Amino acid sequence: MIYLVHEYRRLPAGIDAVAYNPGFVPGTGLARNAGPVSRFAMRRIMPMMALTPFATSRGAAGRYLADVVLGAIQAPTGSYVDRGRADRSSRESYDPRREGELWEAAERFTAAYAAKADTFSGDVTSDAPR
Repeated sequence: MIYLVHEYRRLPAGIDAVAYNPGFVPGTGLARNAGPVSRFAMRRIMPMMALTPFATSRGAAGRYLADVVLGAIQAPTGSYVDRGRADRSSRESYDPRREGELWEAAERFTAAYAAKADTFSGDVTSDAPR
C-alpha cells in the first residue's frame, strides 16, 4: 500500500487516504502463529523495546493513528505517516510507472466487486416507489 499511497490523489474530493506506519508495535499478536520461542519473545521480551526508539507502544501507536484521523498530524491525501509525523516514504514508492501499474491492478481486482455493488444498488432502487 505504501507503493500505492501517492496514487490516492486520484480519489474524488472529500475522500482522504494516507498510509500509516506505527513502527514495530510489540504485544499486538503479530507473532501469534510463530513457533513457541518467537511467541514467548514477542509476548515477554519485545514489549520492553517500546521503551526505546526502535519500537512503539500500543498506546502510542493508537494515539498517533487518532492524531492522523483527527487532523492533529497534517497529512493530506497521498501522505505517508511514520509514527507521529508525515514523512517521505521509500524512494521506490515514488516510481510513477509502478504507482500507475498498482492503481490499474487495484481497479482490475475490484472491478467485479464494484459491478456487483452497482447491480445490487440498482436492484434495490429500481423497485423503490418514486
